Formats: sequence, C-alpha cells, structure tokens
Amino acid sequence: MTSNGVALRPASDYLRYLPALYWEDGFLGRFLSIFEDILTPIQVAVNGLPQQFDPALSSSPMLELLAGWVGADRLDGLDEKKWRRLIKASLVLHGSRGTKKAMRMALEITTGHRPFITEYSSGLVLGEDASLGLNTSLDSGAPLRFHVAFDCEASDVDTALVHTVIQRYKPAQVAYTVWYRSEAPAAR
Repeated sequence: MTSNGVALRPASDYLRYLPALYWEDGFLGRFLSIFEDILTPIQVAVNGLPQQFDPALSSSPMLELLAGWVGADRLDGLDEKKWRRLIKASLVLHGSRGTKKAMRMALEITTGHRPFITEYSSGLVLGEDASLGLNTSLDSGAPLRFHVAFDCEASDVDTALVHTVIQRYKPAQVAYTVWYRSEAPAAR
C-alpha cells in the first residue's frame, strides 16, 4: 500500500488491544508498529528465558554458565547428553557428596550403567547393592574402603571416566576397588 509514492507500513497487531473504533485508523496502526518492532524481540527473549535455565534445553553458552553456578566441571569423555544430566543433578550430588547415593548417581549418569557399591562389612552380606557372584565374598572387609562393581564388561564403559568420577565424589581418605563382570578387582 502506498500513499503519494511512499510505502506504508502494515498496521500493527497491537491495534487489537484497543477499542474497535481505532482499528481502522491507518496512522495509529503504523505508529503502534514502531513499538511492536521494538518490543517483539524482547518479548520473544523473555518468553524463552525459562528454558535457558533448564540444562536439558539451554544453549551451549548458557549451559557453561549454569555449570559454573552449580560448580560442575566438564569431565573428559562425557558426551553432551550426559553432561547436561550431570549439571542438572549437580546440586543434589554436591549436597550428598561422599555418600553412596551420590557416588551411585554420578556413576550412573556418566557411564549409563547402574553400579553396585558395597562398603565395609564383615562376612557375607547380601543387600541392595550385593549381587551374588559379582561383588560378594566371605573375605573380611577393610575399613575406609568401598567396592564398585559393574554388571558389564570394562569395554562397555570409559574406565578412566569411572575413576575420575569416583575420585571426585568419594571421601578423600577412602580407598576403593572397581570390578567389572569378567575381570579381577582393580584396587586404587
């Protein structure tokens, strides 16, 4: 649409918020389109803000910022999906650092396999984290040592990542061993 050879802007969608009397006013429609052009990108940014604070949906730069806020360091060998899950769980992991719960959660997120974790116990104890034939024995346990067993082959997981995660989430003074389905225990 032109008026005296000058291209006219289309009427603003903001006219719908005014009484019907103003809907046909061409000048007011063009005037409001100036505000619409300025405010629409801001409104889009504000409407998308909640997803930027969700590690599963946020952009890469925002993901790095979120990781810094929750104190999560990127581990070598961790793919994008697992990294996002680890950031999302970081506050829970931090609050329960040094516990079996945090160790299991961190290892399950980073490896994709649920580990069996047993702590010091005398004799044979079958509990939630005991799997007969995988991580049970009649040996007497040693204090300040725990055992992590995976019901998979060592080639199914990144073993260096397993040890990095354990080092990060275990109590400082505690030693550990790691077993895989068909492998002898590896002490650390």
